[in-house]
Amino acid sequence: MRFSASLLTLCLACVGATTATAADWSNNSMGYRFMPSTAEPDVSDKIIKNVFNFTHTSGDKLGTNQFSIDLLRSNAADPANGGGGNGAQEWIGFYKRSFSLKALTGRQDDYGLFKDVRLNARVDAGTKNTALAPQPFKGRVGASVALPVATGSWDLGLDLYKETNHDGIKKKFVSYDLTPALTSSWAIPIAGGSVEGFVDVIGPKGNGTRTEVLLRTSYMYNLADTGLRLGVGIESWRNKSGCNKNIQTHCTSTSPMLLADYKL
Repeated sequence: MRFSASLLTLCLACVGATTATAADWSNNSMGYRFMPSTAEPDVSDKIIKNVFNFTHTSGDKLGTNQFSIDLLRSNAADPANGGGGNGAQEWIGFYKRSFSLKALTGRQDDYGLFKDVRLNARVDAGTKNTALAPQPFKGRVGASVALPVATGSWDLGLDLYKETNHDGIKKKFVSYDLTPALTSSWAIPIAGGSVEGFVDVIGPKGNGTRTEVLLRTSYMYNLADTGLRLGVGIESWRNKSGCNKNIQTHCTSTSPMLLADYKL
């Protein structure tokens, strides 16, 4: 399957990057989030999803690696191919490599207002067992800056974004236009836990698509020294996958989240 090959590419890239330079530190975690009110274009805006996650993050003398994969299970409002009352199952994974400009140049002081400047490359792959059988593969390259927060981290970046996906109506893979993507992520310690999340703004990709905005943010509370965190949050997705509300329905959703993760 195309996704199997894409996921293998992601895993090999992650392994290759982490072994090419010895990691100075690494973290692995498993997570779960419950979202009771999500939407899928042309399907429904009241889909319940249970999401299981594995994330690996590591750092070396040049920068950081991140590999993350989600398994999303929908209720029957988002049916699997063939019906039978079963909800759809979706896999989404990405690998991101970041290079620190400070590390590459040996610079000791900050870049004006910014703590660091990073060069980034990322690939995403996914698949879903619905009638339309989407199989997105995405690539993006760009740069980001580390904003001057006192504790934690807050990054702001700009990428060039390119996507291909399976068109279930035309029964073929479609290549979309190159487009800019603005992204920001944060993790700020506060009150025994942290406020963390990201926002991703992806420009129109051609074929009638609209600007897509995904915001996911949460407060995660640390349970003493157990490695377990519990939290609440919200996900807001506008024009999912470039959905055009003039020709499609259920393009936008906002859902509360209940979350848990455990550091391995």
